[in-house]
Amino acid sequence: MRQGLIWRFVAGVVMAVMAAGPGPAFARESSTLEEMVVVGERIGDYVKNNPNQVVSISEQEMVERNFLEVYEALESMAGVDVKYGSSGLGARISIRGGGGSGSVLVLLDGRPINKGQYGGVDLGSIPIDLVKKITVFKPPAPVWLGPGSSAGAIYIETKKGRKRKEPKTSGRIRTGAGSHGRFDLNGSCKINKEKSSLLLAAGYGHRDGKRTNSHRDKGHFSFNWDRETDALSTLQVNGKYYLSDHGVSGPTYNPTPGASQRYEKGSLDLKFKGFIGESMDYDLKAYGDLTDLKDRANNGDTARLDASTAGLGGELLWSGDQGKNELRGGASFENNEIDHSLTGEHHRNAFSLHGVHTLKRKPYIVTSGIRGDYTKDFHFSPAGNLGVSYELLPRTLLKTSCGYSVNLPTFGQLYQPSHGSIDQVRGNPDLDKERIVSLSLGMQHDFQKKNQVELAFFWTGTRDLIKYQRGDDLINRPENVDQATKRGVEATLKYKINDHFSFDLNHVWQRTENEDNNKELSYAPDHAFKATLKSKFKCGTRVEWTVRSYSSQFTDTDNTEEEKIDAYTTADAKIIYPVKIKSKSGEVYLNFRNLFDEDYEVHYGYPDDGFRFLCGVNVNF
Repeated sequence: MRQGLIWRFVAGVVMAVMAAGPGPAFARESSTLEEMVVVGERIGDYVKNNPNQVVSISEQEMVERNFLEVYEALESMAGVDVKYGSSGLGARISIRGGGGSGSVLVLLDGRPINKGQYGGVDLGSIPIDLVKKITVFKPPAPVWLGPGSSAGAIYIETKKGRKRKEPKTSGRIRTGAGSHGRFDLNGSCKINKEKSSLLLAAGYGHRDGKRTNSHRDKGHFSFNWDRETDALSTLQVNGKYYLSDHGVSGPTYNPTPGASQRYEKGSLDLKFKGFIGESMDYDLKAYGDLTDLKDRANNGDTARLDASTAGLGGELLWSGDQGKNELRGGASFENNEIDHSLTGEHHRNAFSLHGVHTLKRKPYIVTSGIRGDYTKDFHFSPAGNLGVSYELLPRTLLKTSCGYSVNLPTFGQLYQPSHGSIDQVRGNPDLDKERIVSLSLGMQHDFQKKNQVELAFFWTGTRDLIKYQRGDDLINRPENVDQATKRGVEATLKYKINDHFSFDLNHVWQRTENEDNNKELSYAPDHAFKATLKSKFKCGTRVEWTVRSYSSQFTDTDNTEEEKIDAYTTADAKIIYPVKIKSKSGEVYLNFRNLFDEDYEVHYGYPDDGFRFLCGVNVNF
């Protein structure tokens, strides 16, 4: 598989969708459309009422706060931390302090996008202009999300156009430039008709980075096309292409000024949603990915990876007894193939089957679910969860849940690095799967004016936890830890002072233990604190301040002092000023990162770039 194949793949998809066209328009009764929206909004119900502890961010808030990437929106959410990748791709995402088990599952419109060869995913490949909502499920996550969610899950929902009797085209252009040679240019366009819509997004970005060989060029193109049938069923087709060409600087203790990577990925998703009678709805999906990665080592040697993923899935949701009983059932199949020039060919077929029951009887909601997963290399893996949400007082919910899950080693952990250079990481084909038990107990109270306070206690126990250990050759290799535990408390406060000022506070305290050596788990700080103050003035200018603080943490399983990351506190700020550009609405923005130039590391051997800024303009048309 080479880049020409990926280009032809994406071009063929685009031509097929454009050729299909939006089709003829048909009349619709507005009352029927409203019923469809209510039935389809399943994620929103989980956020508010169900036992799983969930936090979400809407399209409106992402636009209001001028988030430029999905990563920025994620790191603003309570209990979520994002540490940007050291190799030019991806980021380490942790929920409730990290250190527990596995990686966080990422789903795009219900399908996983970070399985197979890579345990991580570059969310920069998802244009934020196409994102409708981001929902974070804190562990234990519900079983219907699928395998790989032992450390939590992120559900990204993309936009669908608004149906209109008269065709309408709108869009947005965003550009920015900043420190370390950064330049970004992105654009999106929406074409809405009565029965169909098309959303397009494309962009290019460049940065030089502060360290030698930390440059990066990236580009992307995406489209979302959906069409509504006479029976109010919906067909949705999504296509994406992403390219990144970047240097891999390596850690300060093992620099690699000659290493680089070129990463290409093309994907296609199809989804069909409809109804059976008045009490059941369903969705069917099919998807495929093609990936091409070329890795150049510091000495000039090259390694090549060709990877492909293909999957099918379906789900039925029945709601009866006036919504007091719900049954959800579904199945999925996924095939992963890789061909690596260093480690050979590998494949994995995965089949999953799940069922969930929800009982709603005021003042409580009870959910129970079970899932079975099967792969040829790791055989059968069960999962289950049970949760109760109880309305203790008006606007006060008590939520408790427990779950058991199994996390399989990724191809990256078994055979080859995950978005890393061959100079830094190796795989371990002898890894065992992780077995995880999670418990959570929380209380949530809503005040007037959308103010909210939440307190949650959590515990995670893991058998055969996968952690990386650095060898004498300075190369990291994954190993199984026989038993590990994590326990802590998360506190969150959202408070709106008045129409002009509001603030969000979040604090996670935890204790972790590697019971093999009675040491702390790596990359698991005892304290993680985040505070955001938002202000909006009468002239329309918006200002946002964010402070993040982390206690010291170890980066290796032996907790050596020389590889310890000291405690640090950073501050970020942004200013957004509304403008008119030739009768078009827009914004001028100025973002500051690490405002006080704090000297710290988020990965051992990878210092932060220090103070940096980005200024730019958004124009709506």
